[in-house]
Amino acid sequence: MTAIKYIIASALILTVSVPTYAFFPSEREIRNWCDTGILSPVEGIWEYPDDGARVCIQADPTSPGAFTITIISTPDCRLDYGDVIGRLHPTADPRQFRLEQWTRKDNKLLSRAEQCAATLSTDGESLRVKAPKLKFKVNLNTLLPRFWRVVRVSYDDPADRLPAGLVKVYPGYDHNGSLRRKTRIL
Repeated sequence: MTAIKYIIASALILTVSVPTYAFFPSEREIRNWCDTGILSPVEGIWEYPDDGARVCIQADPTSPGAFTITIISTPDCRLDYGDVIGRLHPTADPRQFRLEQWTRKDNKLLSRAEQCAATLSTDGESLRVKAPKLKFKVNLNTLLPRFWRVVRVSYDDPADRLPAGLVKVYPGYDHNGSLRRKTRIL
């Protein structure tokens, strides 16, 4: 009986000591999984266009209806291949999710989860993310003389209104990697 306990203990130590990326499949294997499996519209390979990081979104076996977001490739040297950087949690609307994403990495542990809303587009090609914003507005007109209450100055940056989020890389709209945003040469 002690031999079985020893084998189980050594297997647990081996499992804990092996990095997560040792068990995470390559991008080619993920594409094969996408081609052979029945996927939810949000599952597949996605890319953050702002920083070029590629992630795999797949069903979370520990939480029904939820999905994990795992790093495939990134130019950020702080994140490693196979790091689970977030989770998508279901809501009453099948196209909307609560996104929980970790934003800090200390001593190889991801921490400081940020919560925001994520909406899957109707064509399934993008996942738009809206983070909570704190707004603070002071009306200085009450302190100014009457003439200056007429003059108003404002600044509007159209880039601030662009949606933030992820763009689907694979599978494409016809399930062979074609994307609606790119020209397809036959």
